[in-house]
Amino acid sequence: MELRKRIESKWKLRERNLNSRDAGATPKEIVRMPWRIYKKIMIEVKKGLPNEACGLISGSTNLCQTIWPMRNTEPTPYSFAMDPDEQDHVMAKMIHKKEVFMGIYHSHPYGSPVPSKDDVTFSQFPEVYYFIAAVGGRKEEIRCYTINNGKVKHIDIVFE
Repeated sequence: MELRKRIESKWKLRERNLNSRDAGATPKEIVRMPWRIYKKIMIEVKKGLPNEACGLISGSTNLCQTIWPMRNTEPTPYSFAMDPDEQDHVMAKMIHKKEVFMGIYHSHPYGSPVPSKDDVTFSQFPEVYYFIAAVGGRKEEIRCYTINNGKVKHIDIVFE
């Protein structure tokens, strides 16, 4: 009987000390965005109306630090494309600033901020965040996703 009590007591002690990682849970992925970056993105995507606008974001790990507006080479309300030479030029500037390429933003002028079929199909960078800004409608909003092999994962944005 005494042995049984000791085993039960040990089990309860271990059970209390488990944290979420020990329990097999993964921490929720977030990306941090200063309000000034949010405002700059919204200004840029509104400039592109009625077409989609686009750009790159650099920073460190999950912190957005700089936006790089890009020219939409296929300006329509339903698609965007970036010039590869312009992308290379911006990537060099990111390196010079000691920041990493961490995201792509674009707008859905009259739609919701969720990836379209084309957004998923043409995504090329599974390691970066995809930010979609909804503008032109009643509600202005930005959301973040990762897209990897056709799988879309919503990422929470923490505004600072």
